[in-house]
Amino acid sequence: MLAPSDTAVRAFLSNSMVVEVATLSAKSRPFVTPLWFVVDRGRLYITTGPLSWVGKNVMHHPEVVLLLGGERGSASDRVLRLRGTATCHRGLPSWRVLVRIAAKYYISPRALWTELRNARRWRLRARYYRQVKGGFGYVCVVPTAGELLLRP
Repeated sequence: MLAPSDTAVRAFLSNSMVVEVATLSAKSRPFVTPLWFVVDRGRLYITTGPLSWVGKNVMHHPEVVLLLGGERGSASDRVLRLRGTATCHRGLPSWRVLVRIAAKYYISPRALWTELRNARRWRLRARYYRQVKGGFGYVCVVPTAGELLLRP
């Protein structure tokens, strides 16, 4: 087991664009979905609303498992599995977290290029966000332990 502050854990967090979030429903059924995230002060902030499946599941079962592939780093035969405790919040995270999200997903050179290539889909994204029930929100995960696994 690796501590959340371990160098390998920090490397996977900085080299990953997407985290696969595994939760349990109120009836203890497993659910996994890929989501955007940023790290701030040792916590992961995952961009999803309070009435999304992940948001609702976290309210019933706060223990989560996160899988990160480190896709921006060098090719690896490993993935990082993090365990943690999550809380779901309504509204927007702090300005510092919002700036991290913008820097990672919208204005970094790679992200900006992706956004510009997909400009014709911006209306579709806006339509999706307009129909998000429960308004904006986020999930905050405090990692408790991690382990490197061989990629399947």
